Amino acid sequence: MEKLNDLFDQEITKTVDAYPSIFSKDDVVNLLSSLRTNVVAEALEASRQLAEAERKFFISEMDFQEFSSNVTNALERCINNGNIDVYDYSSAEFSIDYHNTIQIESIDFNTDAVTDELSNILLDQFQESFGKLLNPEAE
Repeated sequence: MEKLNDLFDQEITKTVDAYPSIFSKDDVVNLLSSLRTNVVAEALEASRQLAEAERKFFISEMDFQEFSSNVTNALERCINNGNIDVYDYSSAEFSIDYHNTIQIESIDFNTDAVTDELSNILLDQFQESFGKLLNPEAE
């Protein structure tokens, strides 16, 4: 801001020290002074708007912890309710034990289903928690 004022002061001084032209020196000095006032006012307004925008988009640690807790709880509910097939049943290997009992020897974990559901939960929870902070024009 100080640099901008110095620049305008230099131009005003140059105009005062210059030879006369069609416009009087006072006309040019008044023009530059008015221009400086407008530019400084605009710069201050832009600075104020930027500071306000930074405050508006502030996410506290508490907000993030709540978001994290909501994601964790939602994923746990989906797994407990059976909404996600956490096991790849087609990979299950069985054996017959004594007394003709069937035992599972191995079964693969279905990481794709869990990560897909986690991705959906993250998007939903993010929109719910921080959607009001998003700028719809920034897409």
